Amino acid sequence: MFTVGIIGRPNVGKSTLFNRIAGRRIAIVDDMPGVTRDRIEYIAEWQGKKFKILDTCGYDLREDLLKKEMLKQFYASLDESDFFIFLVDGKEGVHPLDEIVCNILREKEKPFILAVNKIDNEKSEANVLEFYALGVDEIIPISATHGKNIDELLDKIAENVVEDDEIDAESRIKIVVVGRPNVGKSSLINKWLKEERLIVTPIPGTTRDSVDTFFEYNDEKYILIDTAGLRKKSVMFKDRIEKYGYYRSYDAIERADIAVGLIDATQGVTERDVKVIADAYEAGRPVVIAVNKWDAVEKDEKLGNKFRREIAEKFKFLNNPPVLFISAVTGKNIYKIFDAVNELYKEYTKRIQTSKLNKLLEEVQMKHQPPVVRNRRVKFYYMTQVGVKPPEFVVFVNYPDAVHFSYRRFIVNQLRESFGFRGVPLIVNYRKRGEKKEF
Repeated sequence: MFTVGIIGRPNVGKSTLFNRIAGRRIAIVDDMPGVTRDRIEYIAEWQGKKFKILDTCGYDLREDLLKKEMLKQFYASLDESDFFIFLVDGKEGVHPLDEIVCNILREKEKPFILAVNKIDNEKSEANVLEFYALGVDEIIPISATHGKNIDELLDKIAENVVEDDEIDAESRIKIVVVGRPNVGKSSLINKWLKEERLIVTPIPGTTRDSVDTFFEYNDEKYILIDTAGLRKKSVMFKDRIEKYGYYRSYDAIERADIAVGLIDATQGVTERDVKVIADAYEAGRPVVIAVNKWDAVEKDEKLGNKFRREIAEKFKFLNNPPVLFISAVTGKNIYKIFDAVNELYKEYTKRIQTSKLNKLLEEVQMKHQPPVVRNRRVKFYYMTQVGVKPPEFVVFVNYPDAVHFSYRRFIVNQLRESFGFRGVPLIVNYRKRGEKKEF
């Protein structure tokens, strides 16, 4: 798909412009330079033309490990993009790094348009003239924050878009990879993609944004979502950028279909692993548990069984989830995750006929009579499925509040026994007959 990269030095407003074009807050925005580290993408549309917009990390020449990894991402975005928005800061004027980026674009011989950002009023428009020193014929003054001239910028992009096969994001299974810091989330996605798409370092908190990547495997289409490693809220909230990453991770879980929960084999199952994976399941997302770094532990015949017993004990609430032992370094079993995802997705989107549900409801009452309340027995009238992702059911009953927790659990267990739903959260609501409710 035609790809437009937003490129420039740090803190010129690339993520703000990306969010403006996307029409919603996807990339983290902060005044601190270097907030964006990985490439973030979104399918945008203007004048009937669809294109992929790519937010990139800022071009920087500092020597620390993280900056070097970010520079690799910068050059990767140059190869991936067909057209560029070269963004500069209208308040600060021409910066030496602007000149370097401009020369890099010329060397790549790829088309670009120069957008001077932070031109918020008539007084600041005079600052635009300085940027003609970069040798660019056409310049568009914009304000990504206030939306000034964004339509003109998008018109220029639409003129250059070469349409090809469209990417339908809605038809793809969305897989979010969750876990504590440094369990290998970005490494796993990079291994799937066979490229260093996401920055990987030993530094906790390297990933900040939730990064979406379009991917195909065995003719199936997916969106892979990397997330920030989730530490305790009290720890993450000490850093405002990590705080943003915390909320972005939970937003990513909400819009995903399936979660892959990573556990570090060298450290075993920790309380934090249980909390992160439980949060995904409570949000209504089925979970594939992947024990990563399996190559880094000394294995014997009993270790795998020991892990399975521990997972079964600590993750009872997941209802027999798929468990895989993988290595994001060697690639061991990483593609088996997609088989597990596909099976969970079938269960996640499964619909049961109302006639079958009502037959089950009759059998449930024969196996275990409903309780008596105020000298009157609770009566179940009928059951119907009202939604999927996750599967949701409604049972109509004369006294909804009188249905005890244990009986509710019994009904859920009977649903699983009769229709499967392995590893999938089920929602069963109870309504009084005749009660009107929007489903």
